[in-house]
Amino acid sequence: MAEESIPLRAGPLSMTFDVDNVMLRFVRVGKAEVLRGINAPVRNQFWGTVPPRASDIRLQESDGAFQLTFDVKCQERDIDFFWKGRIVGNSEGHVVFTFDGEAHSTFLRNRLGFCILHGPSAAGQSWRIEDIQGNETPGHFPKFIAPDQPAKNIRAISHEIAPGVWAQVRCEGDTFEMEDQRNWTDASFKTYCTPLEIPYPVKVVKGTRISHKVQISLRGDLSQLLRDNQPTDEVTLSLVEGGQALHTLPGIGLQLSSQVDQLEAAQTTRLKALNMDHLRVTLTPASDSFASVLEQATTQASALGVSLHVGIQIGEKPAPELQRLADAIKITQPPVSAWLVLAADQKKFQLARRILGPVVPVSRIGTGEDTNFTELNRNRAVDSHVQMISYGMNPQCHAIDTLTMVENLEIQADTVHSARQFVGDRPLLISPITLRVQGVRQAPLAGELPSNVDARQPSVFTAGWTLGSIKYLAQAGADSLTYYETVGWKGVMSPAGDFPLPDIFPAKPDEVYAVYHVFRAVGEFAGGKVREVRSSDGLSAIGLALAKKGRTRLLVANLSERAQSIRILGLAPGDVELFRLDADNETTARSDPEAFSRRRGQWLSVSRKPLQLHLAPYGIAQLDQGS
Repeated sequence: MAEESIPLRAGPLSMTFDVDNVMLRFVRVGKAEVLRGINAPVRNQFWGTVPPRASDIRLQESDGAFQLTFDVKCQERDIDFFWKGRIVGNSEGHVVFTFDGEAHSTFLRNRLGFCILHGPSAAGQSWRIEDIQGNETPGHFPKFIAPDQPAKNIRAISHEIAPGVWAQVRCEGDTFEMEDQRNWTDASFKTYCTPLEIPYPVKVVKGTRISHKVQISLRGDLSQLLRDNQPTDEVTLSLVEGGQALHTLPGIGLQLSSQVDQLEAAQTTRLKALNMDHLRVTLTPASDSFASVLEQATTQASALGVSLHVGIQIGEKPAPELQRLADAIKITQPPVSAWLVLAADQKKFQLARRILGPVVPVSRIGTGEDTNFTELNRNRAVDSHVQMISYGMNPQCHAIDTLTMVENLEIQADTVHSARQFVGDRPLLISPITLRVQGVRQAPLAGELPSNVDARQPSVFTAGWTLGSIKYLAQAGADSLTYYETVGWKGVMSPAGDFPLPDIFPAKPDEVYAVYHVFRAVGEFAGGKVREVRSSDGLSAIGLALAKKGRTRLLVANLSERAQSIRILGLAPGDVELFRLDADNETTARSDPEAFSRRRGQWLSVSRKPLQLHLAPYGIAQLDQGS
């Protein structure tokens, strides 16, 4: 998962070039972010991103200036596109990024060319937008997540990165517009081309040439920003005291496995150790098999001692389908705590309420969107009888590298804060949370994993990412969280028998994944309280603090591929027991989770001084206080 990057400087501007993802990242003046990034993705007709491959990278540097040139191939299935990149930065803080490409095959695309990403710190900041006619309009980046494009027909965007300091980005080669990518839990406002109102996919004929240019410039007194730039290799985590910092830990559950029909006895025992709140299943009453799926889910929920959350996908004949479901409920008597009518307008919801009402408590009927927050945000007219609302999320709608996944974590909280603006205090169920976009966009080729499966699922990285997800959603006040599946490629453990594609999905039969231990550590504090933990660098390390019956548990994740020194503030003086999960003990943790959970920790003494903690790459620490 290591990603190569090249540090660059153009006078007051610092930035890095991400070689693996062919992306200019973290353009900053001191600690003030100008842009989160610039890249030039080729996205196919299914919105899949063709992996770029950079070569012939050449860098010239002198006196705070640089020139970087490189070649890029984007080849996948029928797509073959080549482009030359050139980034030039001078000592005055002016940067020019050019893209000159040619299609080496004929293909269909939904997007091709520069995407400019303003980071989440821009939310609420003032802007001035110049349109393609040269007219300038003042405004601001949306504070809460905008359902539709905040700006269209863009030629240039200037925004205030600090009082009196403005950064401008000027785009050439196409007409650009902006979307609030926080809808998909991306940590950016994306300015892209071509406008979505132009029909797509677009046919790109072999030999077609495409050229774009982006320029970055600064205006204002930069001296204070440069003085405030005090680099440090140490991350500080601070536990926050106070009543408003306390939330109840959301109920956490998993989805029914899509790979195994029944749970083995050992799997049931291991899943019960997670102290889950619920098991999630999605039913399609129009399907011939839906009744057996409901029975399967009921059997597993009973064995695990949890309730069910049931998503209902209504087809073309809503009334007969809902009646079939009502009849099956009478027979099966499932232990359901949430019925979620998916993608339902008010008419469908009212119909579901009328037909299901005689067999289930109407207080447990809500609505949901399995895809992402976008659909809920664009359809805010929620029926007054809706008792709860759900939406799903994943960190890889637009990019699949680990750094982007880490960047996107904090935006999960933004979706909760934005949803509260129009759903009020009704329970928010974030469900399902997965690593990849659900559904299969294209059938996998021989030897490929399906597009909705991520080979990182078993890894310690995913364990840390999941800890970050729980942290941000819990601190934001979400009421329920549903992750992954129980068993299989998208689960928390592997099946007992032969496991397909072991060469590309690193798991052995009948073992747990690293994330299992995160759920177990959090599950022990079910019903407890969450204390806010602030990080001086949330892209490097995060913490989740839990409290219950006189006990405190701080879980810390190193989200970086390098070892980290972490300073912890706010722990009560006294003894703490430290447990670790990292590459050194991952094999034991996965093959024998029972023994791993019984292990003894390392005792440390906490004084009024900060506690120093050293974590291996992607390592996780558990610090326990109290009896």
